[in-house]
Amino acid sequence: MKWRVILVLLLVILLAAWMSAAVEKSLSLQECLHIALKNNIALGIKVAQAERKQGLLQQAKEKFLPALNCALGKSKTNTPSASWIEAEDQISASSGALTAQLDQALWLGGQLTIGIDSSRYDSNERFQTINPSYNCTVAIKWVQPLLRDGGDRISRREIIIARNNRNISDNDLKTTLNETVCRIEELYWNLVYAERNLDVKKKSMQLAEDLLTKNRRMAELGLLAEIEILSAEAEVASRRAEILDAQALRDNTGDELRSLLNETDDSVIRPTDEPRSDEQTVDLEDCLNQALAYRPDFVSAAINLKSKELELDFAKNQLLPTLDLTAQYWSPGISGDRLIYKDNDPFGGEVIDIIPGGSSDALKDALDFRYRNWSVYLSLGIPLNSVFSHGAVHAARMDRREAELLRQDLERQIRLEVMTAARTVGSDFQRIHAYRTSRELAERRMTAEEKRLAVGMSTSFIVLQYQRDYAQALSSEVRALSDYNLALARLEKAKGTILQAKGIVFSEAIIEPAR
Repeated sequence: MKWRVILVLLLVILLAAWMSAAVEKSLSLQECLHIALKNNIALGIKVAQAERKQGLLQQAKEKFLPALNCALGKSKTNTPSASWIEAEDQISASSGALTAQLDQALWLGGQLTIGIDSSRYDSNERFQTINPSYNCTVAIKWVQPLLRDGGDRISRREIIIARNNRNISDNDLKTTLNETVCRIEELYWNLVYAERNLDVKKKSMQLAEDLLTKNRRMAELGLLAEIEILSAEAEVASRRAEILDAQALRDNTGDELRSLLNETDDSVIRPTDEPRSDEQTVDLEDCLNQALAYRPDFVSAAINLKSKELELDFAKNQLLPTLDLTAQYWSPGISGDRLIYKDNDPFGGEVIDIIPGGSSDALKDALDFRYRNWSVYLSLGIPLNSVFSHGAVHAARMDRREAELLRQDLERQIRLEVMTAARTVGSDFQRIHAYRTSRELAERRMTAEEKRLAVGMSTSFIVLQYQRDYAQALSSEVRALSDYNLALARLEKAKGTILQAKGIVFSEAIIEPAR
């Protein structure tokens, strides 16, 4: 019974340890990018905004879709007769109408209208020759502004602005994407440094513990003073604290990376990629040209300037008088039951025959343009407000000036950012070699001093100091490697080419990393 209780307790302890242990997840940088682009909330927001601007662009394009308007009606009226010539007691009439009209906005700002208007009229009025009568008219009307509201750019202003806004939204998404990719790479290489730095601290701790063990053994043999043990113990305690700091740095960096990846589990991310240490040749002039060509924020600034120039052109156009050219061409048609009066005298009122006619005859006459009619005229309107006030033009001109200055300021910032990033790449590469040489020398000096201590020609204090110098040099070399990779990523971000460098394809708000 006692052994069963012990076994159950052991199983409980093992189960608790297994449940509390964090699951490690080994990821490469490319895998981290794939997870982030799939799960990142900020990117999802930008994608939704880009899709919304695409919808607004489609809405603006609807201006040039044809519009069909139809109307159908019927009425019946009874009015008292004012004269025996019209009717004996009252005038009774019934009518019906059917109209269809197709409106098409033209790219030059004009409006084309094609319509068919048909009606039926039946009454008891006297002296009619056709009753009921069917009337049909086919008409074509073209109105073209020649000054105000005329021209391709003015008529398509809403579409151009909407397309520019859509492109700016896409570039905002690219900017967020660039920042996200760069931030992931920063956290990834910082995590690589944190992992290696923790290994360095553990190695330093092991060196101190080994020296402490040797000192205790020699003190037991009476070959070493007690102060040497205390010095080693103090150093072991100090390096244990450094391990705790290194562990906290690794855990915090891993948590930040996992948060950016939007990972909901408690897994511990372990980086698998090795930082590159080969020299990257940087052509500053080429980097500046790439930045001005590919930076999405600079491209957006140029697009915004074009929008402001279009708004200024529109404001100037609205100062012009209204001069419209209107051309119409129409053809009527009529049919119905023709009344034949005795002796062809409608005043007698005696109908001796009726020749029936249908509505299709009126429609046929209209479509055949049997009765051709046309008109052309110009209409001029002078808005007095545009004569006395140019406030809208002045405001639009200042908006364009502001957009131009913002673009110039952004270009200055980009040049500074690229030059700083390029310079950092070169200096960080030199730091790698400098710290590597420092680490090699510190290791040789530490090894030599340990040999001197073994023959009694040195002290533990000096050996411990050389061990600390070696650990610091090793940690600095690891930091320099990570910083160099960070500098390369920041240079790609400054140039606006980080997506291409990481094999990420961007197309119409669709992002997909290479696997």
